[in-house]
Amino acid sequence: MSFYLEKDYFADEELFNLVNQVMAGNLTLHWLDAKTERVRAVPRDTQRGLTYDDTNVGSYGYDAIAETLRDKYTMAPRGSEIWGRLPDLGYTINRKSDVWADDVARLYEEAKSRRWAPAVDVPWDALAAAKLPREIEAAVAQLSTTLEEIALVGLEMPSRWVCVINQEFLEMKSFLCAQMIDQARHLEAFRKRALIGGQGLKRASVAAEQALKEILFAETYPAASLSLNLMLGSGLLTLYRFLAAIAPSAVERRIFSFAMQDKARHVAYGMGHMRYHLARQPNQAAVLAEYLDRTEHCLLGVLAAPELVEAMVLIAGRPERVARFFERAVEEYLERCERIGFAQRGRRSRLRPTLRDVLAA
Repeated sequence: MSFYLEKDYFADEELFNLVNQVMAGNLTLHWLDAKTERVRAVPRDTQRGLTYDDTNVGSYGYDAIAETLRDKYTMAPRGSEIWGRLPDLGYTINRKSDVWADDVARLYEEAKSRRWAPAVDVPWDALAAAKLPREIEAAVAQLSTTLEEIALVGLEMPSRWVCVINQEFLEMKSFLCAQMIDQARHLEAFRKRALIGGQGLKRASVAAEQALKEILFAETYPAASLSLNLMLGSGLLTLYRFLAAIAPSAVERRIFSFAMQDKARHVAYGMGHMRYHLARQPNQAAVLAEYLDRTEHCLLGVLAAPELVEAMVLIAGRPERVARFFERAVEEYLERCERIGFAQRGRRSRLRPTLRDVLAA
């Protein structure tokens, strides 16, 4: 949907005259005495530099953001003077507890400080020395193919929401952008791993993609964050730890170690977000519990996708090791749910009984 100004600046004589006056030395300086707070942000730790926590001061700080924003829908930076007819950007998420987490600013700073580059930070040369058997290399290529599908949705989910979240929540929006960069790195690393080994990409997964689509198109941001950052994120964190343990070469170990640290950050935000959200909107606990009732099958759809499971069995060498991974993934996810306020999740979830039935078959 396009937006067109009421005036054409190519034909704005008033603007041209003003610029001519300024260039002639007749400055208006109408901005010099802006009605804003005078502050001086100071780094608390010179080694870390000036962080968002350091700029959390006065009217510029995120602690000053109201729970509900009723009159701030423009591009004006938080704390600046608002005057004149600024454009309304049509933000639809204007409640702080719908998106915020107490640690989101620190997680954004961490995302920057722990960034890595797949092109140079993965020891690609080590693959030549590893000399993996053909079937193992093929399994790694299939694993990488499925993980690239997962990473793509991890990138696209934040992009669906960042433009409709009020820009007053700038630290949180910055974190979403960092999360997209994290996922872009994962996508890059998994794709390059498949292509460097001589096998190329393998087969896309119907089960995983159907489950991922349901997560991607959650109706609200709290539901989207809960399913991607906490539910799927928890499963992926366990998965990356397992894959790092069974990695056939130093290349995979490095990739999954990096992926783990990024995913741990996403899970931390997901948990912090839910704690903040439910503390201020306790009535949403029942709504989101019902959402998990409907959506938890997607975790099974992703992690139990045949393309993923068969590749893991080949790499692990024994199916029972993969079975233990599934048990840990479910238990760690349910434990996180209970820690953030979904006290009955372990009893209510169908994941445990379904997993028992699958593994007993």
